[in-house]
Amino acid sequence: MIVGVDLSAKEKNPTGIATLEYREIQTIEISSDDGILKKSVNADLIVFDAPLSLPKGRCCLEKDCECGEFGHFRKADLEIRKYGRVLPLTFPYMKMLTYRGIRLKNLLKSLNPRLTIIETHPSTAHKLIKSELSSFKIRDDISPHEFDASIAAVTGHFYLKGESIILGDPSEGTIILPKPL
Repeated sequence: MIVGVDLSAKEKNPTGIATLEYREIQTIEISSDDGILKKSVNADLIVFDAPLSLPKGRCCLEKDCECGEFGHFRKADLEIRKYGRVLPLTFPYMKMLTYRGIRLKNLLKSLNPRLTIIETHPSTAHKLIKSELSSFKIRDDISPHEFDASIAAVTGHFYLKGESIILGDPSEGTIILPKPL
């Protein structure tokens, strides 16, 4: 099973979750970290729409830290710019999202060390595979968060088939996109 997660920066806001099995997608919105963990921990692959790492050389994303000299972007963030705009990880919302993404990734890995967890960018992925989406069963009445989670799960499908683009440096963190069809 592949799980796509459109993570919100704050736990009180809805996070979209999509499970993909046999090209059929089920979606739900969950707010709590516990709910996300329960829905995801037994997956084969989890695909997050959230940064899961810091720029190389950074220990945090705080303004007053000396590590700020290493910049606001990871290599993957700079490479994905050829497809569209991305925000610096040091923007307040992105900082909260990044910290939450890293924390959940680490919790999930501690609960299930065999779990594969990757990062994607659904709006970019959607542009690349829009024509292929009709082969997946996605309900029409889902929220934007559930839709982005669905795109994340579909990206995971292509990743497992070896039909993906890997942006960035694996030692720093990568963003996975489906290969354009």
